[in-house]
Amino acid sequence: MLNPVFFTSLFAQLEHSKNINVTVEVQRELFPVIEKFIAVGNIHSNIPGLVTWRIHNSTNKLVRISLISEIPGWAAPVITTVDLSPDQNKELMQSPFGINLLSNHILTPAIILLRAKVDEKIIFEETRNLNIRAVDDMIWSLNSPWDTESLIASWVTPNDPMVEEILSVAKEILPGKKLPGYSGSDIREEVKAIFNAVSNYEISYVNSAMYFGQVGFTQRVKLPEESISEKSVNCIDGAVLFASLFENIGLQPLIILTNDHAFAGVRLAPNSKGILCIETTIAGRPMVDSSSSFTAAFEDAVKEATGEYNYFVQNGSGTLRIIDIKRARAMRIYPLR
Repeated sequence: MLNPVFFTSLFAQLEHSKNINVTVEVQRELFPVIEKFIAVGNIHSNIPGLVTWRIHNSTNKLVRISLISEIPGWAAPVITTVDLSPDQNKELMQSPFGINLLSNHILTPAIILLRAKVDEKIIFEETRNLNIRAVDDMIWSLNSPWDTESLIASWVTPNDPMVEEILSVAKEILPGKKLPGYSGSDIREEVKAIFNAVSNYEISYVNSAMYFGQVGFTQRVKLPEESISEKSVNCIDGAVLFASLFENIGLQPLIILTNDHAFAGVRLAPNSKGILCIETTIAGRPMVDSSSSFTAAFEDAVKEATGEYNYFVQNGSGTLRIIDIKRARAMRIYPLR
């Protein structure tokens, strides 16, 4: 004969399972940059969580439900508790994040465990498959064109060891042997010194196509340390490198995107509308090792980028998008490392 307490508990669990409808959607691919962004507080409404729960309480009383998502080996369980009144619907998102995601450098299959509980009783349980993308996979578009472009600020890493090394070289170029940022008298000369320091590393320019995967519009983007160690950049790698250098010394960098290109910019004063544009790929072009050739290369870099910027602004041809790194930080888009 069944214990009455056990029977009542089992009956309640079955009733919960029957009268509380739970459905869940999981993104097919997990981007570490997105999960990190959401983990520190997503205030970008266009970027959804990895897991979307939809629940409906068709009972005649208040119900408390615990929703759990976990990626074994990658992210600890995320637990969200929600109260539902009778006949109430709710939708909520979860994004499991673990530091291991920032060490993944290849497309990796994984599973995500999904559970819903009422009074510690499981009323929903499923396992789904998903792919974990490499940490250096930047996603430009997720649901609509360029809706995630601000995430490129995650690659701007002012504390990268290579950034510090390049700035040490740049300081030696200047008469005062320092880079005071906006407290100095000539921002252009500071930017020029940084440009010339990067040129010392003899980085070559390579064209790197964007990748159309199962999800969105993506591209591999290198962090500054990788760009220098591999001695190769594409246009977005170069823009990220220079933006990292500028942010380190307190300047306000910009990453400027056209239809098929990217270059760097920097505000000439705090919050100024005045912008100095730099075609970063010129820093990798061969040159004679002399101060005069350095000057010519820098002026060419400014002239080329400024010309392209003005063309888009004045003619309204195509699309010009400006990622303001200061604004991105205010949106809680922080460096990947």
